Amino acid sequence: MKSKAFLLGFFSVGGQVLLLRELISSFNGDELFIGTALFGWLLSVAAGSWIGGRLGRAVQPIGLFGLGALMLVVMLLATRFAPLVLSGVVGEAVAFGPAALVSIVVMLPAGLVSGWLFAAIANEGWRSADAVVTVYLWEGIGAFAGGVAVALLTGGALSSLSVAVGLAVVVVSFAFLCCREHGLGATTAITAVTVLLLVVVGATSGVVEKRLDGIKYSAYDIEKSFDTHYGHQAILSRDSLTILVTDNKVEAVFPGPAAAENLLIPPLLYRPAARDVLLIGRTEFGVAQLARRWPQLELTALDPRWALSHAVDDVIRFEGGGIRRDDDPVSYLVGRGAAERFDVIIVPPGEPDNFKLSRLLSVEFFKLLRCHLKDDGIAVIVTDYDTDRYLSAEVRAILATIHKGLRESFEAVWMWPGETTLLFASPDESLEIPVDSLLARVAGIGYEPRYLSESFLADRLGELKIARLETVAREPSPPANSLQRPVLPTLQAVYRSMNGFDGRILSALFQQPLWLAAVPVIVIGLWLALLTGRKKRQRFALFLFLVGGLVSLSLELISFYVLQTTRGSLYSEMAALVGVFMAGLAIGAYFSRKAGCDHLEYPALAVLLVSTLTFLFTFRSAEPQSALYYHLMFLFAVALATGSLFVAAAERLYGDIFCGNRGAGYAVELVGSSVGALITMTVLLPVIGLVWLLVSLSILLGLALLGSLLTSRGG
Repeated sequence: MKSKAFLLGFFSVGGQVLLLRELISSFNGDELFIGTALFGWLLSVAAGSWIGGRLGRAVQPIGLFGLGALMLVVMLLATRFAPLVLSGVVGEAVAFGPAALVSIVVMLPAGLVSGWLFAAIANEGWRSADAVVTVYLWEGIGAFAGGVAVALLTGGALSSLSVAVGLAVVVVSFAFLCCREHGLGATTAITAVTVLLLVVVGATSGVVEKRLDGIKYSAYDIEKSFDTHYGHQAILSRDSLTILVTDNKVEAVFPGPAAAENLLIPPLLYRPAARDVLLIGRTEFGVAQLARRWPQLELTALDPRWALSHAVDDVIRFEGGGIRRDDDPVSYLVGRGAAERFDVIIVPPGEPDNFKLSRLLSVEFFKLLRCHLKDDGIAVIVTDYDTDRYLSAEVRAILATIHKGLRESFEAVWMWPGETTLLFASPDESLEIPVDSLLARVAGIGYEPRYLSESFLADRLGELKIARLETVAREPSPPANSLQRPVLPTLQAVYRSMNGFDGRILSALFQQPLWLAAVPVIVIGLWLALLTGRKKRQRFALFLFLVGGLVSLSLELISFYVLQTTRGSLYSEMAALVGVFMAGLAIGAYFSRKAGCDHLEYPALAVLLVSTLTFLFTFRSAEPQSALYYHLMFLFAVALATGSLFVAAAERLYGDIFCGNRGAGYAVELVGSSVGALITMTVLLPVIGLVWLLVSLSILLGLALLGSLLTSRGG
């Protein structure tokens, strides 16, 4: 039973993390889908656990392991090709509703098998409580091993798909060894075949990735295809064009003179004497080549993907190009303090549909930009929104939010309409230069623009267009986008879905949040209902399972978010975080079971409450360099307490029962986790903010602790 539970944890967490990574990569790096995907995963695991508990020993684990391994690989491939099926266009973002539905559906098969396996393995034990806790314990140990293995293997030499195939091979092979008795010869043969298959998978990883991208982007030649620690990269070519695709979204095109001019020339019109220029992003796709027109410019590019830097150098060859720093923008600017200051800082964040990009449009990041600007410096935010002819309500809300954040950090803010809307900000109040003066400066910059000529700018900066865009500054807007309350990803989701049914749903969720008042009413009603009646001590165990799942999963997602906004990377750290969390669950369950004490729910809930409050008061102080260790320790503490709470709730629910549905308690915990996954990051974080979210979780833990005290002697 223990070896099967270990293998279950190894498969379950390994498969979960790999599917999450592929979803993030396939849907434009959008971490909002972590919540919806985990909702689908946890709900299906809960259903599988319940079904397996009802069926008893009717299904053997060995068949379920084989089915789960197959489903993992199939669903991962489905995830990779889903965006192209939904949009039909390479690099086009998918609306939030269809993407969220896909994120849920692709998690269902493997999740259902995982839950079914939990109950099937637990059914092999004798006493219900002991069997459930034993499987829970060894599943956690296996999950830690699986998380560490995925963290070490994926993102470097191996892709998510290669690791998924390798995981499937390991699971099927060891399922044969665990579930059947074999002699030494058969065991040796199975092990040898497994090792050989793993070597083949590893050796063909790069070739397979290139072939799959060749199918996905069939109209293009694939120059490079690989994973970095920040997502999936593909460099495509067709005719004379080189295209950089990041997480299934076109990031840059070379040659791209229009994009390069739009990035570099506008700030030079405001600061013709500029010397030190910082660009957040890639310069190799036109900006570096254009900057050589001005020998006095010292161009610095800031991007953390060192592996991409080497790949681009093999495809786009040119001399010079300024200084390239392979570092995260937030980490770099925080670490440098105010030691390095620039005349111009250019920030082209792309569409802020995820937390990694929206943090570059937050109040906190704008303050960092100000610290690194010279007294007469200028920052320019380059957005992808077209305001040349029309300004929709959705675009107006996004631009008003960005404008509001800039106004909190800079004395002067100015906007340019156009196919790409620009926002300029400066600590110097002399930013509002007349349009005629800007047009006159075009001839004096020492370069004749092809796409930002004087006649083109005269039309772009026409009086009516400027006046229409200026209304954004007077528009009642949501709160400024901040790390404490990231509203831009949800506004972007509404904008992308504005013509569909899901757009109306999202608007109701985020812009009319009165429905949230029903959440505390439901929680308190459930709490009161379980405090009354017969066997209230046993019945309240269901509330403890529910709270344990909801709070622990919510805190895990909150930790993911804060780490992402601090370091800019979650893709590579996710497996380590999940693995450490699962290890904490196992250790907490082990020592709680070994202690054999009554009322373990009291210290477990107390530790969860203290951990939540400690995080509330300390998460802002974690430096980027040490943030990973901070979050690993936090999640480990939360997991220890959650594992202990699981043991206490299991003892309450099952007592000395030897039969009954052994998947029920686990299923209820997973229902709580699925609720936390669905609403914590997707809804509650942008609506009520991080602080009030943590306060709400603390109140819920307080209710659970009070209810445990009131039902301690219930029959």
